[in-house]
Amino acid sequence: MHSITETIEVFDSSQKNFWEERFHMLPPDLQDINYSYDYQFLFEKNGDGTIQLFVYREKDSIYYYPFLIRPVVSPVLDAGHHDIENVYGYTGPLYSTREPGFPERANEAFTSWCKEQKVVCEFIRFHPLLHNAEQVLKDSGISVVPLRDYVVVDLNQSVHNIESNYTSQNRNKIRKAEKNGVQCLIDSDGKYFNDFVEIYLENMKALHAARMYYFSTVFFNQLKVLVQKNGCLVLAQKDGKKIGAAVFLAGGKIGHYFLSSATEEGKKLAVSNLMLHHGIVWGKENGMTKMHLGGGLTADAQDPLLVFKKNFSALTEKFYIGKRIFDKESYEMLIQDWDRRFPDEAPKYKSILQRYRWNKEDLL
Repeated sequence: MHSITETIEVFDSSQKNFWEERFHMLPPDLQDINYSYDYQFLFEKNGDGTIQLFVYREKDSIYYYPFLIRPVVSPVLDAGHHDIENVYGYTGPLYSTREPGFPERANEAFTSWCKEQKVVCEFIRFHPLLHNAEQVLKDSGISVVPLRDYVVVDLNQSVHNIESNYTSQNRNKIRKAEKNGVQCLIDSDGKYFNDFVEIYLENMKALHAARMYYFSTVFFNQLKVLVQKNGCLVLAQKDGKKIGAAVFLAGGKIGHYFLSSATEEGKKLAVSNLMLHHGIVWGKENGMTKMHLGGGLTADAQDPLLVFKKNFSALTEKFYIGKRIFDKESYEMLIQDWDRRFPDEAPKYKSILQRYRWNKEDLL
C-alpha cells in the first residue's frame, strides 16, 4: 500500500465539460486533437462504440486515456463482457509525468477497472508523434507491435525551406496543377463541406474501400463542427468546378492531414499534391510546429500512399499498435468460436486481436 492520495474518474459522452477540464490538465504539448472530446465523439456518433475517458490522478500528475468500450455479444460467453479499442486515429494512454511509481499505479488502477467491467481485451493505436508506445511498462501485459512508418513535416522553418524539402517531382506536380488553372481555397466555416463529403464518398466507392472508411452521415455532420472549431477544409477548383477537397485538423502544436479525396479530373491534375501543400502552409501560418501526414495503407515501403506523402518530407515516425488480454479464458473461447466458423480465413487473420467481431463482409 502507498500513502499517496489518488483520484480515479471515468467519464462518458454525456459529461463533456468534465472531459474537457481533464484534457486541459494535460501539459500543453500533450493536448493533441485526437485526445479531445470532440474528436473522440466523432466515432461514437459513427456507431463504433461508447467513448469513455479513464483518469487517474495524484496531486498534479494525471494519467489520461480515452477509448471506445463495446459489449461483446457471443453465444460462448455470458452477458456483461466488453472489449476496448481506440478510435480511428492515434491515442493510447498518456502520462503527464514519469515520476517513479506513478505509471505503475495508474496502470494498476486501469487494469483493476477493466477487470471490474469484464473487459476481455484491449486494442491500442498509439500516437506516433507523442511516443507513448515507448512509455509502455514492461509488466503491463501490453504487447507493442511496430506497424509502419508515418510521415511528418517540420513546420519550424520558413515556407521556402519547407518547399525546398519537397521532392522535385512533387514541386513539378504542384506547379502543373497551378498552371492548369487549379485554385485552392481555405474554408474554415464549412461552406463547402458537403462538396467534400460528396467527392470523398464517390472516391471510396470507386476504390472499393474497406467498410471502415465509409463514415456515417452523423459522423460527417459532427466532423464539420470539429473542422469549424479546430481545422480547415482545403477545396480545389478549376473553372468553378470542385475537383478535390482535404480536411486538416489542429489542436495544440500538431496538425493532422485527416481525410482527402479528388475526382478523376482532379487526380489527372495532381490536385492532391496542391491541396496538401496548401494544408501544410495553413498549419505553418497557424502556429503549428508539425504536420502529421500519416502513412500508407500497408507496411510496404513502396505503398503508393506512403510514397506520395514522402514527397513532402523525409521525416518519419514509427506507428505502433498495442494488444492486451485481460481475460484469457474468455478470449480463447471467442477466438476458437470464430476460427471454427471461418476455418479457411483463420490462418490469415490470426494476428488480428479482435477478429471475433468480424463477419464475412469484413474479410478481404
